[in-house]
Amino acid sequence: MSRDLLVRPVRDDERPDVLTVIRQAYAEFEPSLTAPEWKRMSGNLAGIVARGAAGVLTAAYAEGLAVGTATYLPPGPREYNRVPQEWAVVRGMAVVPAWRGRGVGRALLIDCLDRARSDAAPTVGLHTAAIFHAARALYEDAGFVQQREFEHLGLRFCIYALRLQTQRLS
Repeated sequence: MSRDLLVRPVRDDERPDVLTVIRQAYAEFEPSLTAPEWKRMSGNLAGIVARGAAGVLTAAYAEGLAVGTATYLPPGPREYNRVPQEWAVVRGMAVVPAWRGRGVGRALLIDCLDRARSDAAPTVGLHTAAIFHAARALYEDAGFVQQREFEHLGLRFCIYALRLQTQRLS
């Protein structure tokens, strides 16, 4: 990981840059979806970074550029209903292809887990497509355990959970 990597909340004027990160990170999956499914997925992802969206939108910055992003949702009432409301949630994790393998995703995940611990969340949940192999490996390496699957946009998605009792990444 680059020592110059900084993970912090995104300012409103930086949201377009973060949307570019998401578009670059997810572009490789477009061929796996039909045109209408891709349009819906792109819209869903854009909604995560839109001004006023739920949660704490964070980005990883290196060399003055946003190179990754994740959104943290604290425990409590929310529209996201794939996991129990008492859990915290990680959404929209994305790393631009040129920065993969440098610890960006791990740094973003650590930031979200630290936020969850600060919020006294008992568990952190997330979902990811089964075809997102690198993301699944990151989550499983961090101790997340697959709970169940569901179909969405013509893809198989996996729900993961991490109990926070004493788990700590470093």
